Amino acid sequence: MIGAPQPLVLAKPAAIDTAQAARYFGARGEPDDRTMTLLETCAMPLLAAATPRAVWLEADTAALAEAGILRGGDVMRHLEGCPQAVLLAVTLGPGVDAQIRRAGVGDIAAGVASDALGSALAEQAADAAEAELRQWAAKEGKYLTGRFSPGYGDWDIAVQPLVANALDTVRRAGLCVTDTNLMTPRKSVTAILGVSGHPVKGKLAGCGHCVLRTRCEYRKRGKTCASE
Repeated sequence: MIGAPQPLVLAKPAAIDTAQAARYFGARGEPDDRTMTLLETCAMPLLAAATPRAVWLEADTAALAEAGILRGGDVMRHLEGCPQAVLLAVTLGPGVDAQIRRAGVGDIAAGVASDALGSALAEQAADAAEAELRQWAAKEGKYLTGRFSPGYGDWDIAVQPLVANALDTVRRAGLCVTDTNLMTPRKSVTAILGVSGHPVKGKLAGCGHCVLRTRCEYRKRGKTCASE
């Protein structure tokens, strides 16, 4: 059984995590003052443009597999021991995309900085949504794994339309998926979390299968996304 999509109320954070944004911006080690000044200057209008929305549902893992959503061994390993799972979609709304474009007009650095800030804010919104789901799970006497998103390991990004359809993201969050499986608004996150009656952690996919392995900023710094 795949449950009905439900909205998740997200409060806009008071500030964007500029330290995380600096990493997305490409800063290695401690960002310099010039980088931080640029990020802080771009952060205020971008945060003002954000309208975070989220939607989720609970489903039987077997039903998601039958629907063709759970393609690949890595996502199945992540859900091992989880008879149910939660599908989640979070978006910052179209205003953020528009602000990134505005910031980049005549100022490439500001555009890139705004894009990095948007990525950091999207992760903050996804973290906030996950925290809300963990509260729900605790009340239900259930446990959740961490988030696992399409594109991680060998979980094919081509499942994005199926995830969006299951969550009815167009109507419920204004989130669409293009013919090339990209999300719009761009600063959006979809993910799955395993649900179990006992503590579970899930399993991160190895770097060897990741679609970002050839251009990953973490690997360039000798780290992994799991260590950040």
